[in-house]
Amino acid sequence: MTLRVVVPEESEALPFTVEPGGARVASKEIPERIHRILEGLLDGGAVLAPRGTDGTDDADRAERLAEAVHGKELLEHLRHGVPEGAPSVLDDAFAAPGLAQETPVTRGVWPAALGAAAAAVRAAGLTARHGESSYALVRPPGHHAGPGWYGGYCFLNNAVIAARTLQEEGASRVGILDVDYHLGNGTLACVQGDPTLPFASVHSGRPEDFPYAFEPGPGLFAVASDPGPEAYLALVRNAVSHLRGQDVEALVVSVGYDVLAGDPHGSWSLAPEAFGPVAALVAEQRLPTVFVQEGGYGLPSLRGAARALALEASR
Repeated sequence: MTLRVVVPEESEALPFTVEPGGARVASKEIPERIHRILEGLLDGGAVLAPRGTDGTDDADRAERLAEAVHGKELLEHLRHGVPEGAPSVLDDAFAAPGLAQETPVTRGVWPAALGAAAAAVRAAGLTARHGESSYALVRPPGHHAGPGWYGGYCFLNNAVIAARTLQEEGASRVGILDVDYHLGNGTLACVQGDPTLPFASVHSGRPEDFPYAFEPGPGLFAVASDPGPEAYLALVRNAVSHLRGQDVEALVVSVGYDVLAGDPHGSWSLAPEAFGPVAALVAEQRLPTVFVQEGGYGLPSLRGAARALALEASR
């Protein structure tokens, strides 16, 4: 089994993000994250997919699918929302319901977000054609981007765009499994009411963790405190079982390494090796699978976690 890794062109980090108290701080969503994760994936046996000659087609398809997933006003804001003469804009009109906007839009956001979505499209296409797993190693991430909002470093929902690509390639029902520390509130909203895209998530349910509100529902496994490796894997197994019960024919896995000890956006104590059993569980399903990068900001842990995942996903 070959795990093919798709990486978009590198984009700049956001100039700042806003903490709940209102302070502007340096963004932790930086290019170095991708460098370390890529090293780990390749060390674990994954291979870097060639860029190919269809990059324009991938971008066009990604933009078309983004228009099906997200509202027109949001997309226009991402494309053209920065006022002339300003470096960025912070607009609560495009924040998730009940939240203040903490993520700025810059002039570089649209090409970066579209590039990430195009990489997700390409990864899904590779999985559909070869029947093997792929890994869209993208930034910015996407699972907090909803139908009409962005936030949490996310602008376009790469996981849902990957799932829609798999559907266009022939899979009628695609399950989305989110193992990031934070609930993918954007993904949940984008697929809500669509039985062809069932969603399951294992995430922190602490009220001080983004997105701060957690409605209960089928497939949503909120954790009140640090679960530890055995309980975490059991929860992921329950989430996978929920998706298998929906007769899914393919999987998209939103990967968040922010569940690991020392992550500045998390609170759990999992070791990087925790992603080996998670990947093994996914591989046991024998389903076409696209891994899509979401969070993970503790730089020292990223290489080891990615290596552990790749060792199992590449078997």
